[in-house]
Amino acid sequence: MQPVTGSPSQLSCRFLALAWYPRDQPSDYCQTTGGIPPRCAAFRDQAILSKGSSTKDTFRNPQANQILAEMSSHPPDRPALAVIYLTAVFAISAILFTAGCSGLASSAKSSGPPPTNGYPTPNPGTSGMFFGMNTNSLGDAWPGTIIPLTSWRSLGSQVKWADIDTQTNGQHVYDFSKLDQWLSQAKGSSTDVLFTVYATPSWASSRGSSCTGIPLPKGCLGQPNTGCAFQQQDGPGICDPPIDLACDGTGSNQTFIDFVTALIQHVGPGTVKYWEIWNEPNVPTEWHGDADCPNTPHAGDLMLARMARDLKSIVSTADAKAKFTTPPVGGAGFWVANYLNNTDGGSSADIIAFHGYINNGGCPSNCPVAEAVGDEIDNLIKALPPADLGKPIFNTEGSWGSMRGPNNSIVDSIADPDQQASFLARYYLIQMSKQIAKFYWWNWNIPGQSEFYDSNTKSLNAAGKAYVQLVRWTNGGTASVGCNANGTVWTCTLKPPSGAEAEAIWDTSQTCSAGTCSTVNLGVPPQFNAYLDLAGNTTNLSGASAPVGVKPILLISQ
Repeated sequence: MQPVTGSPSQLSCRFLALAWYPRDQPSDYCQTTGGIPPRCAAFRDQAILSKGSSTKDTFRNPQANQILAEMSSHPPDRPALAVIYLTAVFAISAILFTAGCSGLASSAKSSGPPPTNGYPTPNPGTSGMFFGMNTNSLGDAWPGTIIPLTSWRSLGSQVKWADIDTQTNGQHVYDFSKLDQWLSQAKGSSTDVLFTVYATPSWASSRGSSCTGIPLPKGCLGQPNTGCAFQQQDGPGICDPPIDLACDGTGSNQTFIDFVTALIQHVGPGTVKYWEIWNEPNVPTEWHGDADCPNTPHAGDLMLARMARDLKSIVSTADAKAKFTTPPVGGAGFWVANYLNNTDGGSSADIIAFHGYINNGGCPSNCPVAEAVGDEIDNLIKALPPADLGKPIFNTEGSWGSMRGPNNSIVDSIADPDQQASFLARYYLIQMSKQIAKFYWWNWNIPGQSEFYDSNTKSLNAAGKAYVQLVRWTNGGTASVGCNANGTVWTCTLKPPSGAEAEAIWDTSQTCSAGTCSTVNLGVPPQFNAYLDLAGNTTNLSGASAPVGVKPILLISQ
């Protein structure tokens, strides 16, 4: 598709290897380093605490296809919405997928009525389980009651290992009360669950609260580590290995085994569909294994692989259908490749997990480039060992990211609502085109961290509304998506399981500011006579061209 006049400038797409998204309490490094460090994961603690309550197509091999088939075996069931909006679902499906791409505005248009509060839920299908979410506060509305949602990830919800497993008089004391509330909400909206097993309790850590004195107690690898994420909430040492796990991956690992056993016994089989081992172990504030064991090659990998092996053994005994991911990291995938090559971790992983942050700063000078996630995925796949190439890939965290604002506050890397909506749609479409099996947006409700939900107004923001439209555009994720770039103009063909094709289009050379978005007129294939925008409006086209901007639109025939 060519512009009516002139050619679009060439897209300069830079691959940003690793995102920085400040989500925790600042470490000394993050506070003192000049400029923005590439990764300051310790900011998550501060943000979560400030938000949380005081109580605190097909894949390449049969194995992957089997897993994806199982992902689709329990499609979302939202009876109330189905009854109320059944007619709307069929009508929207008929309209959406007879379309293609056009512009952001038109001088001759007729807009449809604004979207209602009820939206069709994602339809079942091999890739229909794509849409996931990370949450934070039980005090806010559960996302599954407001937006189409198929999956929930536990990490940001104050249900880490260290939050649940405490100790009294030398005995485990497990508090599952908060987890039970989250699981109840997930069950209520037929949302499947990914539980992240992460954060060694300080009392059980090899650099936790008990590791003091000279000589150090047995199993301790150093004095209490106060540089871990969640230090304020959980005390020292949550990023260090358990005290009964040796640097080479041997040892009883009994503390970890006891926790996993108690957890699966409590929730029962089928409650947690996916199990993720640890969080971002390439970040020292999240996992300090290599630094704790400098004399053991690949110590961090070996200890994680042992925990992954024990996790799978215990959970699979109780729940044969459970699936397990690799540790999730950002960047070009080299950490995951090394982990899989250095250990037997691949035998414990059914799914490859990564974090798709691509931000290295913020607007206006260094805005995140949504399309760069495609490069990140390509590099991840290239780095994987052959034995792991056929496994489905989950992006368990991603967004436009955050940065430091005035007075050291945490703010969005993209502040303009139109630009946020633009990034979201482009980011989702590119991942779908790369056959990512499931994506969990970060985050539902933490201010300054790409949130969809405004806790003050108790409503969706522009990005949240764009997400709802994106779910509609892709038929709940069941449409196959293929994206290509011609200079700065991107087009994505959407093919639903049945019905006519549609086409999304945008131009990355355009921009939005203060409610106004620039556009360029592009030729429109003759089968398309209208388009949908990210606000839910339908605009009729009066000629053979349409204005296209940085916010994707969906060309349709009606």
